[in-house]
Amino acid sequence: MVFLGILKYVFEKDIWMSHIMKHKPITLGDKLAPVEPNKPGINFGAWLRNTLYTVLNFSLLTAISVLPLWWFLMRPDMDRNIILFLWSALIALWLFVYRRLRAAKPRKKATHPKTHSLLANDRQGFMRNLRLDAKTVIFDGSNIYHFGRDNGLDAQPLGLIVYQLRAEGYRIVCFFDANIYYTLSEHGAFLSDQQHSLAMLEDIFGLRADEIYVVPSGAQADKYVLDSLKHLPISFAVTNDHFRDYAKKYPTVMKGNQWRKGVVISKNEIKLLQHRLQNPIRLN
Repeated sequence: MVFLGILKYVFEKDIWMSHIMKHKPITLGDKLAPVEPNKPGINFGAWLRNTLYTVLNFSLLTAISVLPLWWFLMRPDMDRNIILFLWSALIALWLFVYRRLRAAKPRKKATHPKTHSLLANDRQGFMRNLRLDAKTVIFDGSNIYHFGRDNGLDAQPLGLIVYQLRAEGYRIVCFFDANIYYTLSEHGAFLSDQQHSLAMLEDIFGLRADEIYVVPSGAQADKYVLDSLKHLPISFAVTNDHFRDYAKKYPTVMKGNQWRKGVVISKNEIKLLQHRLQNPIRLN
């Protein structure tokens, strides 16, 4: 009983210490880290039962193996039918114990926690290091590029806004649809037979490698933008898309009018709606 009391104390202290050691997440990687399934606590009754079944199983197997040899060497005069009866009974008892032992230890498939898509598809690996206490701007890159294209400015608006907000101390994350390279190629940004590379996006938009996130083929950048806003407390999106199709899925993100800043051009100046830039962005 004393041993069981000590075992219980150690186990409960372990749980208590694990709670103390837990800390608030600092980075996006901490917050979105896959949660390991809770390991069940020690069930002493089940452990004792399994141990007894294991010992009994081993003992019966030993008896089944030794009985014929004992009869042949030590008691050859004993009635063979009695030996066969005892041997059959031991085998039947062993089968019963073996089945109970198997039932007491069900096989479970190993489960691996799924990594969040924001981290799993991050080719540059910078998303997990984003600090939750840093002010961050999430760009809908393809959307703002098309806005610039429609106004005869191509990549210029996106590059200028990124430069200004970066100067204001914001961390930049720019999401592009998977077809951004083909779109740029069709618009003459580079030759169609030129190999696609991250450096192209850096040069064209004035971005850094750890600011660019090209979403996987078949996925929409919209979801990645909204997921980032959901998990980064001090952030807003720069986009002219209202994401109305996602209103039901992200009600807390799309609450009010501060979560997104639209882009407009007025009097030869690029402006962000709902955000006053420290320095105006004037077009030459």
